[in-house]
Amino acid sequence: MNRVSTIFESKSLVVERFDHPAGCSHQDPKSEQTEDTVITFVESSAFEVMQDRKWWRFDAGEVLVSTPGLRRTYRHLESCPNDVCLSVKFTPDVVESALGRIPKNLPCLKIMRGVPSNFAYRWLIDAVRGTNRLDIESAAFHCAGVLGPHRWDRPPQLSGIGAYERKIRSSCIAMAVHAEEDHSLTSLAAEARISPFYFARIFSELVGEPPHRYLLRIRLRQAAALLREGAHVTEAAVKSGFPDVNHFSKTFHRHYGLPPSRYPS
Repeated sequence: MNRVSTIFESKSLVVERFDHPAGCSHQDPKSEQTEDTVITFVESSAFEVMQDRKWWRFDAGEVLVSTPGLRRTYRHLESCPNDVCLSVKFTPDVVESALGRIPKNLPCLKIMRGVPSNFAYRWLIDAVRGTNRLDIESAAFHCAGVLGPHRWDRPPQLSGIGAYERKIRSSCIAMAVHAEEDHSLTSLAAEARISPFYFARIFSELVGEPPHRYLLRIRLRQAAALLREGAHVTEAAVKSGFPDVNHFSKTFHRHYGLPPSRYPS
């Protein structure tokens, strides 16, 4: 038996915790099809997932990525499982505007324990404990980035960077809230009171991609959301931080697979 507790819910996303009632026997279903786009952090214990005739084991600290339409079988080794997971579920329109094109047949995407996944998990945990809506949504959308072109499971390169986590979070939020502003490596580093060179290294280590690429994804997400609301191409470009409309159109087309004038199709 699975037990689901909703921690946070908005029109764009839901944060839930999954566990099992103490002392209850559990029988895994033979097979089920995924219905949503979900990022799942395994908090404790373990379970196994079969997809495309291959079994994957998920242990504490690892991340399971799900997209709609995948046929999966879940398996627990105990009659009364004790695994606990924290999941972020996104609505389809948010996924499309935030991430652009996602492969139709995504393999069982397992993200190993690493610095970027730990950073994302701790940000999300701190956010839901604080109950600030902006911080929760910022943390959740940050987690969605793992579906994009970059991955979290890269080996650590720096040590002692945990002390900078809150500063890097603040930089991520600043870019998300004020995407239209002229952010630069120098200005972001100055705000964090870190040298530009070291800021770039810390940011890439914790987030999993450099600041300029993170900002580009945020601006594209905001532009897509504006277009979905009926904004003209020029308006969407300027309000999301693209002063050059031609450059915006080319970048948008490359990311979403169609020009902004035809989005959403």
